Amino acid sequence: MSNTIMGTSGMKNMRAVINANLCSLIQSAVLIFVVLSAPSVSYALIGTREGEAPQKFTLEDLNGVAVDGGAFFGSKPVVIVFWGLPISKSFIDYSMDELKFLNDFYEKHHDATGLEVIAIYTPEEDGRVPEDEIERVKNLVKVNKIKFTVLVDTGFKIFREYGVIALPSTVMVDRAGKIKFIYPSFPLAGQPLFAEKMRSLIGLDPAEKGPEERTGQDSHSVRLYNYALQMYKKGLPEQALSPLRKSVELAPDSSPTHNLMGIILWKRGNFEGAIEEFKKAVTLDKNYVPAHFNYGVLLFESEKYPEAEGHFKEALALNTGMAEAHYVLGLLYKKTGREGEAVSELSTALTLFENRTTASVYEIYAPSPFHRISTLYSLSELYRKRGETGKALDVLQKAADLALGLEITTGKENVQRSRDLMVYE
Repeated sequence: MSNTIMGTSGMKNMRAVINANLCSLIQSAVLIFVVLSAPSVSYALIGTREGEAPQKFTLEDLNGVAVDGGAFFGSKPVVIVFWGLPISKSFIDYSMDELKFLNDFYEKHHDATGLEVIAIYTPEEDGRVPEDEIERVKNLVKVNKIKFTVLVDTGFKIFREYGVIALPSTVMVDRAGKIKFIYPSFPLAGQPLFAEKMRSLIGLDPAEKGPEERTGQDSHSVRLYNYALQMYKKGLPEQALSPLRKSVELAPDSSPTHNLMGIILWKRGNFEGAIEEFKKAVTLDKNYVPAHFNYGVLLFESEKYPEAEGHFKEALALNTGMAEAHYVLGLLYKKTGREGEAVSELSTALTLFENRTTASVYEIYAPSPFHRISTLYSLSELYRKRGETGKALDVLQKAADLALGLEITTGKENVQRSRDLMVYE
């Protein structure tokens, strides 16, 4: 239907309907995203901390024999790993990575150092564990030639006492009976750090390379940073803080480390602390794009528009294809009444967002429909303000279609809130 046939009154009514529907759709989409994508955990363990004595426990092994799991506390180095039967094959492989890693380490060092490893199996459901489930666990242990003790936590008793909310989770206890390290999950990038902690636990030089650690030239500070980054990506920012702080202590001149610290502090509500970290990152490396962009976002939020604009332009001078920088710069121009420049930047951002088919190092979730929806909606407002009603309706309809999910056919795209624009690499 043409604008002429529709008439001014009809166009206004259509615009009102589309606006109302779009706002409702966007609110619903964002709400669904928040509920479904928000991490269910923030810590590996609740109530169990490094430096404390671990809870003692007695559980049955896979043959029903009671084993005192705390018998070695205070006399031997002990590694406790909580794990469970995963819900998919990919997760089985991922979970078994840690058990196999621990098994290799145990076989190499048990006799010489007294290292003990206790794998606490978390059943699929509360109550009595079915025999077929026990058989599945036995089969995994047999196939992977696991040599250390495997216990069954019937009723989730020890799981609850230790406050475990992520599987797998690992607790390393030193010879003095104190917890030295708590480790959630087992990401590839974190394995070198894990190996260092294991060697330190049993009294070996933590800097010495071992066959169980991947090769590479990374320093200890970089390994700590990589581990912290993995924890942040998994939705565990609090767990990322400890290794990240240690990385900063070892390498205070690392821009990426200060940048990630700034992001986490900002997420925790420490705005001033985040500002300082981004300042350090930019000062240390004037060519580090993520820090320029993130610093610009905070300055934009503080309504320090000239300074924010400077950092966005610095980011774009170094990476002209950074859609997020064009997007926020467009919002800045829109906010400050520079409509022509706003349209130009937002149009560029939209093209870059729409052409993005693979994950970019400059975004957290790729591609991000919310950013495209926001860009389209902002362009619609600008076109309408300039009297270009046809263009306004066209882009508004595109936003509505995207919000309806017509372009999200694979189920792999996340509707990401604008608040999560900050980039870490």
